[in-house]
Amino acid sequence: MIYKKKDIVNFIDDLGLIWRTSDRNNQQIEKKRRLVKQLKFWQTMYYWIDISGSWEYVFAPLVSTIIRIFILKQNFTFALPVGCVYPFDPTSNWFKYLATYTFQAINVLRYSWFYIGIEYMMVSLCANLAIEFSILREDLLRVIPRANSESHSTETDSRDSERIFIQDFVRRDQKLISLADILDDVFNKIVFVHIVIVTITVGFFAFATTVGTGMVGKANNIVGSVAILSTAYVVCYYGEMLKEESSGIADAAYASLWTKGDIRYQKIICFIITRSQKPCCLTSLKRVPVTLNMFSKILSTTWSYFSLITTIYSSDDNAN
Repeated sequence: MIYKKKDIVNFIDDLGLIWRTSDRNNQQIEKKRRLVKQLKFWQTMYYWIDISGSWEYVFAPLVSTIIRIFILKQNFTFALPVGCVYPFDPTSNWFKYLATYTFQAINVLRYSWFYIGIEYMMVSLCANLAIEFSILREDLLRVIPRANSESHSTETDSRDSERIFIQDFVRRDQKLISLADILDDVFNKIVFVHIVIVTITVGFFAFATTVGTGMVGKANNIVGSVAILSTAYVVCYYGEMLKEESSGIADAAYASLWTKGDIRYQKIICFIITRSQKPCCLTSLKRVPVTLNMFSKILSTTWSYFSLITTIYSSDDNAN
């Protein structure tokens, strides 16, 4: 993110310059309001799932330890959020335990919040770009070209005004396409790392849930799996939305009144349709598009890792 900071700033500035606040009909205004409201809902849900999941994962072992030792009067070993090996025994006394616990809590929460910030930015930029593509689709449907006979009978300035509008539409489309390329350049490596982390981590969370004995540990692993998968789903959902809205330009061009235009206008429509056959989308290392199909592949791959880990664990257990 720091390495690509300049590209991100330029992307936000350029998107702000072309952000549509006027020259919209009621349908476009309502569609934009609905999409922005949907984005707010997903971000709010994603935020609270991750924040509450992080806090539950970090502080549930501490609460369980305090309840069992001071309230239930049980002989209970100190529990930590993350199992680690240290050159000392962190559970030998309360001072070492609380110091180790604080160290782990700070690092887990910092990682979670850092992770959430990057995901928030990626999803927001992708969603806002998809919204602009959606409004652009409606613009193309509103174009009413002049018939061939009318075009030849009207004055030159009438044809020029039509051509300027089409050129303006093409410039907007080209600008959004260039922004989509910048977005993919910035985030394609981050998406790849995100997918790898999600696939491996959720697999181990699921495995830890099956072999764990304590209710707190199982609850932590389930919450962790849900929180991580929710982030992957939101990213894939808006990646799918960007792809659908950009490719939808071709559908809008075909559904427009292009048959009433002259040859020049029809050629422009053909170019628009041809370019839209290659939709804009986020990718993983510029190879795999980030769509809901990717999310289904993440789930299937996670299940494969989980099955492999379970098989290896069962084989070792039977051998012992």
